[in-house]
Amino acid sequence: MVSYDVVVIGSGIAGASLAYFLSRSGFKTLVVDVKPFERIGDKPCGDAIGKHHFDELGLEAPPDDVIEGYVEGIDVYSPLEKVKYRVVGEGYEIHRVKYTKYLLSEAINRGVDFWGETQGVEPLVKEGFVVGVSVWVRGKGKHEVSSKILVDASGMARAIVRRLDDKWPVREDIDQKDLNIAYREVRRLKKEIEEPEILRIYVSKKIAPGGYWWFFPYSKERNVVNVGLGTQGGMNYPNPKDLLHQHIISREEFAGSEVIEAGGAAVPTRRPIKTLVWNGIAVTGDAAYAVNPVHGGGKGSAMLASWCISKSIIHALETGDSSARSLWEANICFNRRYGAKQAALDIFRLFLQKLSDDDLEYGMSRKIIKEEDLNEVSLRGDLELSVVEKAMRLLAGLSRPSLLFKLRRVAHYMSDVKRLYLNYPEEPEGLLKWYEEVEKLYSRFKEEIS
Repeated sequence: MVSYDVVVIGSGIAGASLAYFLSRSGFKTLVVDVKPFERIGDKPCGDAIGKHHFDELGLEAPPDDVIEGYVEGIDVYSPLEKVKYRVVGEGYEIHRVKYTKYLLSEAINRGVDFWGETQGVEPLVKEGFVVGVSVWVRGKGKHEVSSKILVDASGMARAIVRRLDDKWPVREDIDQKDLNIAYREVRRLKKEIEEPEILRIYVSKKIAPGGYWWFFPYSKERNVVNVGLGTQGGMNYPNPKDLLHQHIISREEFAGSEVIEAGGAAVPTRRPIKTLVWNGIAVTGDAAYAVNPVHGGGKGSAMLASWCISKSIIHALETGDSSARSLWEANICFNRRYGAKQAALDIFRLFLQKLSDDDLEYGMSRKIIKEEDLNEVSLRGDLELSVVEKAMRLLAGLSRPSLLFKLRRVAHYMSDVKRLYLNYPEEPEGLLKWYEEVEKLYSRFKEEIS
């Protein structure tokens, strides 16, 4: 049996960035992926990532040859497209395969091993610890690899943790209604796109029930766009590909356009998994539900989760202790930097999914929440009560007062859940009691908004 300090299952953005962060540690690391090296990271998505993620992690900007376009902001359109909010912020449209290969290549150059066309089959468990993994290597069959710490970065396949006993907290399964089922195409249009540095998001329950559709230009080419649509899972909504072609690709701007690539994927849109780590194992990226619940972006949060996990792994290996307690700092790190915001945005997502198109049109047209407030919600997960109270005073006597009262309750719940995650338990023994409080809060909120 071959032995490694760390084995990472999956080399998408989460797995490749974890390998990158670990590569200077000197610990023996193996990354495996079902895809060959040339196709790692090839998952359908919007391809956008905010510049602030690189700034926070101290990473250099992506190399120019992996950047498809530069982003200066996002326009959010109301259901009738009569109202537009602009949220300013820098970012990139990246070539996901090229950038993933860049990260993994850097790690390999520093000594990390990579096995392509290799599938993680199941974890090896001994006396309450994960101690390795069995893998299936194409052309070579099944092998066992021992590890001090195993990391599941296999995306929504959750190839490893789903095979653990459900008593393991990293196993935590997802409700289908907390998924977004998305389909997207990259298309070359006949005409150049106006303001290609501005991404566009359109909310409409008729076109994209429980989600939204997007138009993300690649500003380097000016006539190439990533266009897609996502719907809430578990609701028996129509196929997002059918909705995209029926309502969007039929538009005049897409006449005569050429499909460059296409595909679909399921995306988790909920609060993060209750713990990123347990005895001998960690989980990151989509497998840890580390995705923005409102817009479904997961690259930056996956990199951040992997960064936090890498710090804990290095600590655990240096001390010779791969227990949940030794790895626990990964949770504190992630929840303070992102998880608390993510949980607050999950509350906001559940609220938005309950609103009708009329409610959304009314709220945006009346500027109940202004652009600067939306930016604060997006960046920090904060819907300030003062903002809502001011809106209630200004709009007193107008129609739909219930919408304002609901928004005030949402602001309270967002604040409460964020406080809970910022006070994440300092030790594994406190996890059960803490998570009971989280579930009680969500239960009360869902009952109120139903």
